[in-house]
Amino acid sequence: MMFFLPLGVDGATLDRRPWVSVSIAAVCVVAFFVTWVVPANPTGVSERELVELIRETAEHPQLELAPGCNALLSEQGKELITQLRSRAKAPSPRVDVAALQARLDAHCQQVLERKDSHLLQRLGLVPARGVLQWGWLTYMFLHLGWMHLLGNMLFFYVVGLLLEDVWGRPLFAGFYVAGGLVAAMAHFTLDPRSETLMVGASGAVAACMGAFCLRFATRKVRVGYLIWLLRIWRGTFGVPGWAWAGLWFGNEVLDFVLWGNNTGVAVMAHIGGFVFGFCAASALRITHLEERFVAPAIAAREGGWVADPRLVEAQSSLENGDREKARAGILRVLGGQPDNTEALLTLGRMELEDGKDASGAAKVEKALQLLVARETPEPIWQAVELLGPLLPLDRLRPGVAWRVAQVLEVEGASFSALRMAEPLYAVAGKGSGIMAVRALIRAAELRLAGREEPARALEYLSRAKVLATGDASALAERVGQLESEVTRMEARLRDRGITLDTEAATPRARAIAAQAPAMPGGSTMPPRIIPCRILSLSDKALMVEARGGQRRSLSVTEILAVAVGMLPAAVPEGAAPRQTVLTDLVVSWGDTTQGPTVLRVPAAGLGLPERYPGVSPREAYARFLSELLEHTNASAMPDAPTLAEGRYPRFDSEGRLTHHYYGQGPADA
Repeated sequence: MMFFLPLGVDGATLDRRPWVSVSIAAVCVVAFFVTWVVPANPTGVSERELVELIRETAEHPQLELAPGCNALLSEQGKELITQLRSRAKAPSPRVDVAALQARLDAHCQQVLERKDSHLLQRLGLVPARGVLQWGWLTYMFLHLGWMHLLGNMLFFYVVGLLLEDVWGRPLFAGFYVAGGLVAAMAHFTLDPRSETLMVGASGAVAACMGAFCLRFATRKVRVGYLIWLLRIWRGTFGVPGWAWAGLWFGNEVLDFVLWGNNTGVAVMAHIGGFVFGFCAASALRITHLEERFVAPAIAAREGGWVADPRLVEAQSSLENGDREKARAGILRVLGGQPDNTEALLTLGRMELEDGKDASGAAKVEKALQLLVARETPEPIWQAVELLGPLLPLDRLRPGVAWRVAQVLEVEGASFSALRMAEPLYAVAGKGSGIMAVRALIRAAELRLAGREEPARALEYLSRAKVLATGDASALAERVGQLESEVTRMEARLRDRGITLDTEAATPRARAIAAQAPAMPGGSTMPPRIIPCRILSLSDKALMVEARGGQRRSLSVTEILAVAVGMLPAAVPEGAAPRQTVLTDLVVSWGDTTQGPTVLRVPAAGLGLPERYPGVSPREAYARFLSELLEHTNASAMPDAPTLAEGRYPRFDSEGRLTHHYYGQGPADA
């Protein structure tokens, strides 16, 4: 016994909710309940009535079952009539065969009338009814049994969602209906006089499979298998989309060649639907309609982050090192879509990397202007992260820098994006009027919030004080307040024996710097510890919440290191001592002017009972740590083997943990 079922497409992600696919599935489910689950006799004819027809027909060899009723019988039923007739006795001459035939015909007529009046029969497709019937449209949403419904919906899930994502909702909806119609026509042409009812979404799904075979030819379909021969083998394997869909189509063709259309399954509908889908996808590819019209239209509605196939190909060339081919592809995209933000950003980054600062900065600025005009902040965050240190801050106009910085501060931005807000505000401060003063004030506030290099904040405030005249004079009071805050912060730093000038640092500060381990960023400044908790963890991102309730999405690539330490837990007086664990996520090693940035998560902030219900705390933490290191590919501190074995370093206090890992902080705290 062997079973093979498609489970999904490896690495499949959707850029928007597949409302059309969800709606199609929902209509199929509702229609199934209305036409199959709720009625006592879904087909309108009970098994008892069919047995009675067989008995009446078999009693006398001279009697003939009407063609309409004969079509209701299965092959086994027809064979049973033949067997019973062979054993029947010769009829008596006194038997009125004509009367018996009339009674049988009347019975058949009653059965057919009940069948034709039933909802499933009225909504299904019966070729003998001709062209003018609702069944052409409604048949593709009806199903005969649970396995029929679930099987079609499984294949539709594998292929339909991705097609809707790349083609957009209107085109996909029209394609699905057209595929179902073509599949029905293929079935109709075989026998236009057939009384057999046809229902099911498989014809339209076959059209989706035909399109999938070409459009996603190289994507891997994950297939699950169960083989039971003396022992059980089970697992999954990946198959290229063209091979998976092609093998399914080949099997349908083989079935038709061997058995024709007499298997109880509308095989020709499957074949016709698949061919239509493949041809439709081929037409889109040959005419370039998808990249010239479909993708831009989706981009205009969805916010500009829908991948153009030509752009995907150009980015693939860029990843493979073929910059000239990538540049040519991007220029083709911009030739027809001069406002394609993704193409502008990609080409702008390439030119900045090549030293073409003026042209690269112009393209980046144009893309940023287009993005900030939209309502969703995610594209701006992605643009800033894509450019990173290449973001041409000194070439941005103050107004653009101001608007981008404001978007970056919206809740949900990643830490790497938020770090760009301050320098953007500083650029915005190069302008004039109220906007420039507000930008410089905000840059100073961000600098002070980070408790790093207050002299930089003082520089911003000095520039703001000069501009705080006329309409902006009302902001002078806030400038003065921040200057006082800078003075207090510098005093606190001096009291702690820390200055930003390493040559003028106190002996204690120099001793701490000398003892500090060599960090990747070379920082000898105190770390910035941010207490927080982890709300969610996936292979792409973490969602964390700071103590003040502020939430941030953190890309797994931003986690540079994971440090672990055990500390004595606070317990009531007289209770037995116990240990708790701290988990540090290092998101920046800092530099000569600022220390590392560390997200510190206590045991309660990991949510282990919710993530691993029923698992002991120690085992749950081991699993969490393993998943965290696997997803982030971060360095393990003290080292990966030690953490994998569950040998977590112990410290007397949180200060000693901080001092041990980052070389800063009071070791005797």
